[in-house]
Amino acid sequence: MRANLFLIAGLMAAGLAACAPDRSADAAPVVNEMDPYLARALNDPLMVDPDLAYRSEANAAITLGYDHALPSFKGSEEAASRARETARLALLEEGPIPDLPLAQSEPGPASLAEEFGVGAMLEAVNAPPACRADVKGSFALAAAMPDIAAIMPHGMVRVAAAVDRPDCTLRLVRYVTPAALEDALQYHHTVAVRAGLEPRYFAQPEASLIVDRRGTYLQIYARKTSGNLTAVDVITWSR
Repeated sequence: MRANLFLIAGLMAAGLAACAPDRSADAAPVVNEMDPYLARALNDPLMVDPDLAYRSEANAAITLGYDHALPSFKGSEEAASRARETARLALLEEGPIPDLPLAQSEPGPASLAEEFGVGAMLEAVNAPPACRADVKGSFALAAAMPDIAAIMPHGMVRVAAAVDRPDCTLRLVRYVTPAALEDALQYHHTVAVRAGLEPRYFAQPEASLIVDRRGTYLQIYARKTSGNLTAVDVITWSR
């Protein structure tokens, strides 16, 4: 009888030993650390939206500045057609697209083809002195353009600046698009007309649409540029 008790106790001890965790087989402890550049890469989208969708830096240990223009894409017939159709579909949602008016016989007020700095651009379009002070440059500004100065779909911003003063509110954007020059002008003309404005169209010294009405100024300049792209300057201010 006693031998049976010893046998049962031995079997129970063996069973408990089998169920106990094997401390020698514990996994290596997890180190809750990550290289900051790896963290930045994991939290960054794989693609950057040309319309200025900002990158996520959640949990990144290091923040690097990136408020600068992205490399320009390349234009092509396919890209031009896609940009044109996207813009037309967006415009047609609100009704028929008006035709561009005939070009004025006299030359327009300016050409921005050779102007590359914000100060030079504002001087070329004869912006009031109050609209040239306290100019702030940031690509975030392009996402908050007034309706009359909306950027064409498939546009990539190259320059963006703004002035917010009691005596002047100004927005300036230069962007490039694969769309043809005429399609870009058509888009901006339609947007302005639907806002109750009557842009004048000038062919010289470069293609432009000009609005000067009751304290609202809107100037659009467009030209062909490298890479089969169209460069468009949008400047608007009110006083």
